[in-house]
Amino acid sequence: MLCNEDLECVVCCYQYTRSDRIPRILHCKHTFCAACLEQLCKMDGVIRTITCPMCRWITCTRASLTLPGALWVNTEIWDQIPKVLQGKQDVTEDLKDTEAQLLKSTL
Repeated sequence: MLCNEDLECVVCCYQYTRSDRIPRILHCKHTFCAACLEQLCKMDGVIRTITCPMCRWITCTRASLTLPGALWVNTEIWDQIPKVLQGKQDVTEDLKDTEAQLLKSTL
């Protein structure tokens, strides 16, 4: 099981999601969200390069490939995303129930 820090991109500090912040693995095996990797990309003719913000390893891909087509999803993190979101939804629902009970008791 991953800890909460592992479920956040270290560049932007946002949690990974299954939509715009998909966890993608660079060739050095470090993971960052797709949104941050898009910002770190540099085009050099037919080559796209991304320098890892942690180890400075340069990942090269063909510019003709999209980022999703060029970099794998970190499935270990991907598999944990719904579990974390479900847990947060449960806590939110519990808080709403508690708030409703408090309102009823004060009336």
